[in-house]
Amino acid sequence: MTSVRRRDFLAAGGALLLAGCSRSGSDQVATPTTSAPSTSAPETSSAAPSPTEEPAPTPGTPAEVLARSTVPVLCFHQIREFRADDGAYARTITTPPSALTAQFQALRDGGYTPVTAPALVDHLQFGTPLPDRPVLLTFDDGSATHATAALPVLQQFGFPAAFFPMTVVLDKPDWLSGDQLRELDAAGMTIGAHSWDHQRMDRISGDQWAEQVDQPRQTLAEVLGHPVDLLAYPHGTWDQETLPHVAAAGYRAAFQLADATDPAQPLLTIRRIMPPPTWDAAALLARLESDF
Repeated sequence: MTSVRRRDFLAAGGALLLAGCSRSGSDQVATPTTSAPSTSAPETSSAAPSPTEEPAPTPGTPAEVLARSTVPVLCFHQIREFRADDGAYARTITTPPSALTAQFQALRDGGYTPVTAPALVDHLQFGTPLPDRPVLLTFDDGSATHATAALPVLQQFGFPAAFFPMTVVLDKPDWLSGDQLRELDAAGMTIGAHSWDHQRMDRISGDQWAEQVDQPRQTLAEVLGHPVDLLAYPHGTWDQETLPHVAAAGYRAAFQLADATDPAQPLLTIRRIMPPPTWDAAALLARLESDF
């Protein structure tokens, strides 16, 4: 999707459409009786020991996280039928519902199990086990079609996914509303940030960091009523200056596109690929094997 200047972003909305101790004890007291009092010392009750708490998991080293970074992550955008005015690029990032259904069926037939974004990040960070042949499904930008078209297909297959909307478009025509975000969240989907208005993060500076990185996280938390700690980079782009700003804003992990995972910050540079709608089952499965 083409990045646009903030002042004319909404006017270009049509173009963007293309693109959660208890302790138990013995509190019982002996019942008085009418017999002579005993001269023996009274028994004392001792509280049962508290359950042993599980130790906190130990984060892996960057090298360990990098070694675990082999789980395929797919990135989708518009989920709708093609239109006559769609250009060649728009047709690579627009997936008709029938094509999405076919690609999901290919994943199921290929033995892949979609997992949640938090489960993937737990696996990368702590080595938490995942099912055999895991895959993560993600949707960028915040098109209303994510709720109206993608969610029904996900629910048909029982697949989880992660959605990364821009916050500038929330509640605008043809884009996700706050109610739709809460619907996705209640359906078991993960919501993450995708900047305010889709600016490339390798080109922003100064107070733009607060606007593009900090504020979207706060906005989404207010909409959903719980913290948001995942980010997807607009255009999939980032640079070394980007990473400390993302970490300082409180994001646990961030997703890019095709660049190599950063060996020092692998959790902030998780790779994804964008499957065009023209990939049939064989092509999709082959790319998952070769790219990850």
